[in-house]
Amino acid sequence: MSEHDLFLNLSLAWTLVAMILLLFSWRLARYGNRRRHRQLMLFLTLAAWVFIAIYLWQSRQPRPLLQVKEEYILWLIVHGVAGLMALLGATALVLARLWQVKYPENNLHLNRHHKLYGRIFISLWLFTHIGGAINYGLFI
Repeated sequence: MSEHDLFLNLSLAWTLVAMILLLFSWRLARYGNRRRHRQLMLFLTLAAWVFIAIYLWQSRQPRPLLQVKEEYILWLIVHGVAGLMALLGATALVLARLWQVKYPENNLHLNRHHKLYGRIFISLWLFTHIGGAINYGLFI
């Protein structure tokens, strides 16, 4: 098994684990366990950035280019944009919460509407993970 194949298989495993953890984190928030929710979302956000860094590093490794059918290009763009929006949004929410801990007198817009943005970004994030599993099936 090549390094790239190992990366793809680990990516699929991470996708499944991350989806379960995202749903568990949403459940924690829904039932008022804010401390655990905050910890899990911080972990998931950091882990997602690590995944992106490894993905970018992996994409720079020399190997034959993947031949993608033209009809899949739009799907890959939608998947990538949704993933980027979810990750940047989750990062902004985590940073806003950390800012609130340090400066409680500053009630940022993201903190006042955390529940709304959280629902939007978790939906995008889950969509992205499902898309990653679909990509694995399409291109492996």
